[in-house]
Amino acid sequence: MDCKNELRLDKEYCFSKTGNRIFPIKTPIDLIDFHRTAIAKIVFLEFSNTENKTAGRYKVLKIYSGDEKIFLSNYWMENQ
Repeated sequence: MDCKNELRLDKEYCFSKTGNRIFPIKTPIDLIDFHRTAIAKIVFLEFSNTENKTAGRYKVLKIYSGDEKIFLSNYWMENQ
């Protein structure tokens, strides 16, 4: 399991965010950045909430590039 930002296909990563959140487990979703750029399709494997913090693991299913990345990024920018 990796906690770094460089994503690789089929690899598991850990995450930690301030605040409590709920994520769908084993349901593919798009990973987007703060600018609404589509990065990858991921699946959350697990997460837990503690006081004002959410942490867990996810797996990268697909890394977006080219026209697909542009199309999905435009979609997320229009739906903010």
